[in-house]
Amino acid sequence: MPDFVKVATVDEIPLGKMKSCEAKHSRVVVCHMSDGFYALADECTHDGAPISTGRVRGEEVVCPRHGAKFDVRTGAVTAPPAIVGIDTFEVKVEGNDIFVLLD
Repeated sequence: MPDFVKVATVDEIPLGKMKSCEAKHSRVVVCHMSDGFYALADECTHDGAPISTGRVRGEEVVCPRHGAKFDVRTGAVTAPPAIVGIDTFEVKVEGNDIFVLLD
């Protein structure tokens, strides 16, 4: 059964930034956007690079290796070379704690 797992605190991720977290043997990147927090798998679907070493640009996260871009909210590809989106995870914030739903 899937569980929400604490991955970070609100104070650890400034607005417009992201943080790589590990929970239940999964790498997740949590992005802090103006309308809340979003979580994606921390792996570019193009070549497996950790996207957390890239940058957030507007509503997108940009892979550092080849520049593939993904929508932070949906994980959808917004620019090649990737052609497959990144998995996303449900996020909830309780007080100062950030949780993601992992299977």
